Amino acid sequence: MSAMKRVLENSFLYTFSQLLVKGIGFLLLPLYTYFLTPDDYGIVNLINSFLQISLYIITFSLGSGIMRFYVDYKDDHKDLKRYLGTIIIFVIISSIIFIILGFLFNNLLIRWFFEDIAFFPYVFIALITVLFIILHRIHQDIMQAMQQGRKLTLINLAVFFITVIFNVTFIVILQYGAVGMLLAQLIVMFGYAFYIVYDLRKNNLFTVCLDLKILWSALKYSIPLIPHNLSTRLASFVSRVLLNIGGAVATVGLYSVSMQFSQLIDTVQSSVNKAFQPWFFEMMKESNKKSKEQIIKLSTLLLTLYSLIYMIIGLFSQEAILIMTSEKYVMAWTVIPILVIAFSVKSIYYFYVNILYYYKYLAKKVFISTLTGSFVDILLAFTLISFMGMYGAALAFLLAKVIVVIIVVFMAKSHNRKYIGYRLFTMIKIITTSLIFMGIGLFFSYTKYLTIISFTNILYKTCVLIAYLLFIYLTNRVLIKEYVISGKIRNILKKKRK
Repeated sequence: MSAMKRVLENSFLYTFSQLLVKGIGFLLLPLYTYFLTPDDYGIVNLINSFLQISLYIITFSLGSGIMRFYVDYKDDHKDLKRYLGTIIIFVIISSIIFIILGFLFNNLLIRWFFEDIAFFPYVFIALITVLFIILHRIHQDIMQAMQQGRKLTLINLAVFFITVIFNVTFIVILQYGAVGMLLAQLIVMFGYAFYIVYDLRKNNLFTVCLDLKILWSALKYSIPLIPHNLSTRLASFVSRVLLNIGGAVATVGLYSVSMQFSQLIDTVQSSVNKAFQPWFFEMMKESNKKSKEQIIKLSTLLLTLYSLIYMIIGLFSQEAILIMTSEKYVMAWTVIPILVIAFSVKSIYYFYVNILYYYKYLAKKVFISTLTGSFVDILLAFTLISFMGMYGAALAFLLAKVIVVIIVVFMAKSHNRKYIGYRLFTMIKIITTSLIFMGIGLFFSYTKYLTIISFTNILYKTCVLIAYLLFIYLTNRVLIKEYVISGKIRNILKKKRK
């Protein structure tokens, strides 16, 4: 298999598995929200956010460097084994130290991050789980570095379905609530650790050692990546902590359900961008007027298609929440339109950040936008959550995304004002128009049918959606005929396969 074909196949497999897992997880939401109270759901999401933050702190982002260092060591198997052995032994030691400190200072841990949540069993389970989650992530990074896309996809799907089985057993049958969901994760990750040992030994990829020279070299690469890796996750975690402190852990549960619905937008955008980015780089390399015109046209069309997703999720999230969750979660839908606006703003980010990634010296500065955005998110969350609750968290998230986009656009344009010819005003107009239609469609949902499903309201929203479809066809019919009807967009995204 050629290197190019392998890259394409792995990209498809990663995207497919991600969408499948998220899709099935989304379909299981009715089950979880029926058997889990908002308090339970809030506890689980708060602890999982804590685990994501802990992962990068404990490992010093060493996992982010595995792909880079694998290229250096792959031709010398002995050195590769020493490198991987050093990384794994170091993260095990670091995890054990973190767990011990967590037990010793459990009162501070509860006071700072888990107010009104019992250390045992919730935080206790989280501390034990962190070691196995880290080993799981390191193993995933190793497989990705070795371009074992099929293996990685199959393992991810197996882990997901086994976790679902344990979740159903503990939550539905045994009715353990939040403890059941946390226990399911711990058991699956603990079992996966045995597979890691088997897999590394089978492929002769591990030597028990702690080579300080290798470790220092790896840390010098990974430590500067910590701010970028932590930025968005830290802001998300802080928002949930503040929601728990300012209101109740149930509010965290409602906000988490709202975010799960809204993130479907970002799942689509990021997946499409994985296919769009290689083509974009090729067009940039050609660096002629025609190639840049193609970039503008396709970007405009993709943004227009994204706007349809904003509309569908924004308009019908109310009915989805009311159908798929229990009545305890009914108000979660009211936050979704704010989050939809935030992810619609992020659409602009995906197009402009590709410019930064194309120019290597600009790629090193991407962290400035994410770090600044996270800082703004946290700062605003402190201010807004205290009197606006989950709506304040969503508004802080939205304003942070605006800041990130402004910085990325400024950095891209400061490189060369004729870099491509992206028209920011046109992008904003596309997004704003869709949001205006969405606002019109939600008028009766907020004013008359806040907590109930109305056929009249659904019919009204459908008419608004049809009106928007007609609008985008009339205003983009040339692009639609050129790319969609002719199948050109499909050919572009498959171009690198040929």
